[in-house]
Amino acid sequence: MNLKAIPTATPEQHWHALKNDDGQALEKLYHLYANMLYNYGTKFSADQDLIRECIQLLFVTLWTRRNHLGQPKNVKNYLFKAFRLSIFKKAKLLQRHESYEEVEHYHFQASISIEEELIIGEDHIALQQRIQASLDQLSSRQREVIFLKFYEGLSYPEIAEVMGISVKGSYKLIARAIESLRDKMDNRDFPLLLLLLSLKFFN
Repeated sequence: MNLKAIPTATPEQHWHALKNDDGQALEKLYHLYANMLYNYGTKFSADQDLIRECIQLLFVTLWTRRNHLGQPKNVKNYLFKAFRLSIFKKAKLLQRHESYEEVEHYHFQASISIEEELIIGEDHIALQQRIQASLDQLSSRQREVIFLKFYEGLSYPEIAEVMGISVKGSYKLIARAIESLRDKMDNRDFPLLLLLLSLKFFN
């Protein structure tokens, strides 16, 4: 496939070209997703070197195993799942005899940032602190599923694929996270949080 003739080539087309020994396709995929993966990685660990190492290892592995790769339906999901697993292994979150699906206790920190212009007639810093305090009371899995759903815009099946859970499990996880936030927040703050999530006000 000659991607030079396809200026708007999709990630899936780049992937297909990568499988056929196109080094430029790998570079395109790196530029498309490296920053997203880095942002995702910072939620698991503050170790920037570890995050960069996992990203580099992921793309090196793609190239060295390019002739053995399948064709994923969604390249972003594939990369997020592979990167997440790499983070778990490098950070020793995944024990030797533990399956990927069993990992529940890990760090995932997502924060909300509220622009002052968005809030009229209220101390936006105090509001941000209240909303963040409610988010901090969620489990890491709940914070991660909210991040993937509202910031990355993943569907329930895509979330299930990335996190290694069932589709039904992804629905339940989102529902429980939202219900927990509703219980923890007052009637004014909760609708605003939903608005902020829809506008992707995550750091």
